[in-house]
Amino acid sequence: MPSKPADVCFEVSFECGNKVGGIYTVLTSKSKEMKRVYGKNYYTIGFYNPDSYFKYFVEEEAPKDIKKMFKDLEKIGIKCFWGKWITAHDVRLILIDPKEFMKKNINLIKKKLWEGYKIDSMKTGFDYDEPIAWSTAAGILIEKLVKNKNFKKKRIVAHFHEWLSGGGLTYLLKKKIPIGLVFTTHATRIGRAKSYGGENLIKEVTKCLKNKKYFKDSESYKYKLESQHMVEKVCANRADVFTAVSDIVSREAKYILSKEADVITPNSLDFDVFYTTETLTILHRRNRKPINEFLEAYFSPYYPVGMRDNIVFFISGRYEFLNKGVDLFIEALSKLNERLKKKNFRRNVFVFILIPAGIKGPKKELLESIIQYHKLKTMLGEQFFEMKDEIINQILDGEKIDFKKAMDKTFIPRTVAWSHFFSRFRGRDAPLCAFELTCDEKDDEIINHLKQNKLLNKADDKVRVIFYPTYLSPTDGLLGMSYQDFAIGTSVGVFPSRYEPWGYTPFETAALRVLSVTTDMAGFGSFIQNYSKKLGKSSAIKVLKVMDREKKEVVKDLVDILEECVFLDKEERMKEKMETRYLVEKLDWKYQIKHYLEAHSLAIKKMKKRIKSS
Repeated sequence: MPSKPADVCFEVSFECGNKVGGIYTVLTSKSKEMKRVYGKNYYTIGFYNPDSYFKYFVEEEAPKDIKKMFKDLEKIGIKCFWGKWITAHDVRLILIDPKEFMKKNINLIKKKLWEGYKIDSMKTGFDYDEPIAWSTAAGILIEKLVKNKNFKKKRIVAHFHEWLSGGGLTYLLKKKIPIGLVFTTHATRIGRAKSYGGENLIKEVTKCLKNKKYFKDSESYKYKLESQHMVEKVCANRADVFTAVSDIVSREAKYILSKEADVITPNSLDFDVFYTTETLTILHRRNRKPINEFLEAYFSPYYPVGMRDNIVFFISGRYEFLNKGVDLFIEALSKLNERLKKKNFRRNVFVFILIPAGIKGPKKELLESIIQYHKLKTMLGEQFFEMKDEIINQILDGEKIDFKKAMDKTFIPRTVAWSHFFSRFRGRDAPLCAFELTCDEKDDEIINHLKQNKLLNKADDKVRVIFYPTYLSPTDGLLGMSYQDFAIGTSVGVFPSRYEPWGYTPFETAALRVLSVTTDMAGFGSFIQNYSKKLGKSSAIKVLKVMDREKKEVVKDLVDILEECVFLDKEERMKEKMETRYLVEKLDWKYQIKHYLEAHSLAIKKMKKRIKSS
């Protein structure tokens, strides 16, 4: 069991019991280890969201002294719910509804933040006011809990995630509460804004740090993020310990927040909830079948397609065309298509672009093809079952086997009708998008880029692309698979991000024993790169070098990686998959929780000095 750096740990995040993004995965996946270390003295504090309340939380009756405390807090507008976080190993979860507290106190909270820390919130709206009111309420709750008889004379640490929880940290700092304070940034607010806006953040960070230049706080007004930025900066610099999820984020923080991380806390996963490598081998074959059936139904009306030994690539994530490197992927696929044509490559490469956009619903002609495909499959199954019995009877009766006699009389006419149906669009190109978009296809950036790069799903193409602009789900109307089941059935996940503070998508893809491509601009990619150097060998998880390189060079390297994946033989592919899983298992929380504990231990030491000096 890991050593215990404190007696009590409060972990505060807007995403405790409230799924919004990647931080939820961090918190839930490490909950088992946190519970193992702190036991009943591990408390998570989150935001009460009535929409997700029943999904992740089971309310329980609070102990008498806690119940009395909650009643006192309710008098000032802070409503608390005591219970268990059921998707996080039943750890203790306190949800705070700050609605009434915000109405009564938001202006006073903003005033105190200005007076104490020069945080300008004159132009903020609800998206700032709500989390700041909630996190300030969390700070008040922790203050009350610390004074409770059950917590007296105990070493206590409070761990806050992102600027949204900053109100709580600043409140406890101001009150000089004698507990260790840890603040984690998963990506700076300004860094995200710059990257999503198409700016080359890493290049800017590298250049400015080299010349000892730092981000000016006044520039945050340009992004209308002055309040969030300053909360984040104050927390990073005033907390007893500041942590970041990767070396990349730490460097970003040094430039934007003028503070490098004291401890790097890499994001990890709980591998006990993942399938074993043996099970994944079986599931890959099983899950590839519905993918192949979908592809047959999709392309067959336009031209014959072969499913034998095909290769399936995919990319997934938010619709951030440049940030997620969608342009790099498409341009690399175009060049791969040209190369495979020249080599007269006999297998097919299918590509799914799983990036949600506005949709009306599945394309009518595709939906019809899928329905008819499954009807055909059912009819054939029934017919062959009946034929089997008839042929057995012919054999047992000593008759000459007559297949026509064994067939239903309607069988041939029905198959002819289906044959006509599945060749009704011959001579046309298969569609690039599986759904009707809410916008005109000519206005969609992904479809435009596919067309510009001559990825048109023509009969002679070796690379065929499907833009699938909705979240995968068993009820999505087309593929009908969960994201995880789909990923297991594929060949390679490609994530050529230009900015990724960590990168759970390539990480989880590799954990599913699927070949994965990431970049040196992702925290996960940087970790794999550094770990491979320690091992002294190249990684099965491909890390595309994007940093400080021209686009042409990056695309060329990505084409080479994709081509290498295409031409792997079965034995090599199996070996690469095993190596992929082996590499990411080093990022099990069993091994990586030590970084959180290091931060907590350091915070207790620094807190004593802080309180003494004040």
